[in-house]
Amino acid sequence: MESVNQHMKNTSFNVGVVIPPDRFYKPVLYSDAKATRDFNQLNRDIYEGQKKAKKLNEKKTPKSVFVFLGLASLAIAFPFLKKLIKK
Repeated sequence: MESVNQHMKNTSFNVGVVIPPDRFYKPVLYSDAKATRDFNQLNRDIYEGQKKAKKLNEKKTPKSVFVFLGLASLAIAFPFLKKLIKK
C-alpha cells in the first residue's frame, strides 16, 4: 500500500533520561482550631475596619450646599411670590 505514510507507521522512539526526585513531598496538615482562630481574627479586623471607615463617611453636609439649595428654591419660587404680592 503506497497510500500509507511510512513515517507515521514506523516512528523513531525518543528516549529521555528520567531524573528521580531527591526527596519526598511532605504534605502540610492544617489544624481546624488554628484555621478557626485565624478566620475569627480576620473577621474581627474587618469589622473594626468597617467601624472606622463608617466614622470617616459620616461627615456633615457643607454649608455651601445649603446656600445653593436656598438660592435655587428662591429662584424657583420668585415668580409665584411676585404673583402673590401683586394681588
